[in-house]
Amino acid sequence: MGGSNFTETLRRQALRRADAEALVDGAARWTYAELDADVDRHAAALRDAGIADGDLVGVLGRNTATYVVELLALSRLGAVSVPLNWRLHANEQAYVIDQAGVTGLLYDDDFAADAARLAATTGLRTLVANGDTVVGAARRLADLLAGQPPGVRVADADKGPADVHRLLYTSGTTARPKGVVHTCGNLTANHFAQVLELELTAADRILVSAPLFHVSGLEAPGLATFVAGATMVLTPTFKPADIARIAAQERITGMVLAAQILFGLLDLDDPPDLGKLRYLLFAGVAPSVRQEVKRRLPHVRLIDTFGMTELCNGVCYLDAAHEQSKLGALGAPFPGVQIRIVDEHFRPVGPDVEGEIVVRGEKVSPGYWNDDEANRRSRRDGWFRTGDVGRIDADGYLWFVDRRADLIKSGGENIASAEIERVLAQHPDVAEVAVIGVPDPQWDEVPKAFVILRDGATGTAEDLRAHCRAELARYKVPRYVQLVTSLPRNDSGKVLKKALREAAVSG
Repeated sequence: MGGSNFTETLRRQALRRADAEALVDGAARWTYAELDADVDRHAAALRDAGIADGDLVGVLGRNTATYVVELLALSRLGAVSVPLNWRLHANEQAYVIDQAGVTGLLYDDDFAADAARLAATTGLRTLVANGDTVVGAARRLADLLAGQPPGVRVADADKGPADVHRLLYTSGTTARPKGVVHTCGNLTANHFAQVLELELTAADRILVSAPLFHVSGLEAPGLATFVAGATMVLTPTFKPADIARIAAQERITGMVLAAQILFGLLDLDDPPDLGKLRYLLFAGVAPSVRQEVKRRLPHVRLIDTFGMTELCNGVCYLDAAHEQSKLGALGAPFPGVQIRIVDEHFRPVGPDVEGEIVVRGEKVSPGYWNDDEANRRSRRDGWFRTGDVGRIDADGYLWFVDRRADLIKSGGENIASAEIERVLAQHPDVAEVAVIGVPDPQWDEVPKAFVILRDGATGTAEDLRAHCRAELARYKVPRYVQLVTSLPRNDSGKVLKKALREAAVSG
């Protein structure tokens, strides 16, 4: 499958659907012609700021039209976008910028303090303030835009399937985030698959509530909305009440929701009018909850999925014809994707036999940025090793069994237990530490740390939590810290986290 600069698609839509609505952000609306022209203006402005083809540029902001237009403008210039998770601690942000080699940063006013710290501690050369707060040598986007001549045009940079479109940093099972490479070819493959699997048309109005630093916001279906000639509608927050209001007002036809947001929608005193909604995409929801949603929204296709940042979002969606007969399954593979279950020797297993889920195809990332060791661990014979356990039934449908042991799933975010362990191990009172995820009714899981203190240490659980707050994003700080005198181990001395999880669940 071919690949090209994504914004060539936008240029075509501006010709074919000039007056059709492309983007909605509150009261602000863009047709395809207006959006394409605005992308040209922003591309010219960012070029004047010093951003060029091949530059790595971080974007630090909430879901707004400016964010979307900037991503498209960077693509038009041929720059590599690096959407930054604004929930991370400044130290974590600095690590991402240095590890990636990011030289430019676009930031919102809400994150000006973070931008100032990053400008002072990293190798950033170019800063652009999306709002009014200027830090260091940053230039205001408004001033750069004002300097563009009417009708300015910027040619789409020439890109092929193997060229890098963006980097998305994700927490794997290691102590540091890893930069997942998404190529132009990955995007092309994913967008075609999204249009086919979700049956997207120009009549669709797709709500994007997941943050645009996350693969769910960008690619489920995310930018594929523009490939279909449909309308992308943004939400300013993740709050269920806001999502419900906008979904009703904007006659939303499709959306992806994290489990806790879905629960919030179901519990609203005044349920929204979702008469136009035709699909709802989610993962990690129990079959009983799914059945309750179906009872309340019988006209809506409910889609389970299996996906990861490394897979450029999902690689299978449960089809409408098998919503009931395959309840609990995650679907069959997308076009252009192969999914296999292998044993501990990497040999394929038969139907309904559990093993590791491995994936290959045109939408699978070619690897991690500047991380040969992670690439070696996660790739074999052309397959990406997810580390997750699943099975495939006789009809070819994937069933999820268990997630990677050391990965904590909390509120739609992946948290590496090793990262929390690294930070806690730096505390002078800590001799040994092990971190696991424990069940939580709102967030699915939250981190819990088991800590052995050094002899004579007097630190408390709250002291250790305060230490984590100074180094980690808030959602990574252990909800619980339990001081213990020993940790369960096997004969080789490895900590038995399975035993810790069983003990935590049993109370």
